[in-house]
Amino acid sequence: MVNAFWLDRDPDTAVTWLVDKHVTSSVFECSMVLTTAAQLNGAAGEELYFTHQHHPLTRWAAESHGNWRYLREYTEAAHREWRYRWDHDEERRHGCWATVETLDSDTVRGFEWPSEATSDPPRLTGRWEADDYVDAYRYYYANEKRHLFEWSKDREEPPWIDEYIVALGEDSEHRRDAEDE
Repeated sequence: MVNAFWLDRDPDTAVTWLVDKHVTSSVFECSMVLTTAAQLNGAAGEELYFTHQHHPLTRWAAESHGNWRYLREYTEAAHREWRYRWDHDEERRHGCWATVETLDSDTVRGFEWPSEATSDPPRLTGRWEADDYVDAYRYYYANEKRHLFEWSKDREEPPWIDEYIVALGEDSEHRRDAEDE
């Protein structure tokens, strides 16, 4: 599943809290979303990935230049985190991120985007919901992604995890019933 895990509004903070697996998948998946969204707005190039054009994250990124930039900031931060966690030198580029870097920022800015404004990202959090997208992602992470909890180097479990855990069987305003899904 394609996703960006908005665990904080600041992309640099958000990616330091990602489990190891999501650092790599964020670079890979979000890079493909960025190149697809750019193509939906006028970018051309055989080297660009085109996938998941109807996925909510891709539709959101293609909706406005502000959204595209926000996802690009998140993906670039995830790429820096990828280099940090696995001791890649500054010159090393993940192949998917290198493809995003081929997009000229002035050219991308010049596309006829449906909107310039930034809107909240889609909540791809399954049954977990909250008024704020960061809270929804934190509930999702704390409850659905625990089996992936592993951080390399000096990264460790985010300090907010316990606050967002909902006990099994506990009724919660942050969880949709399975019938609602």
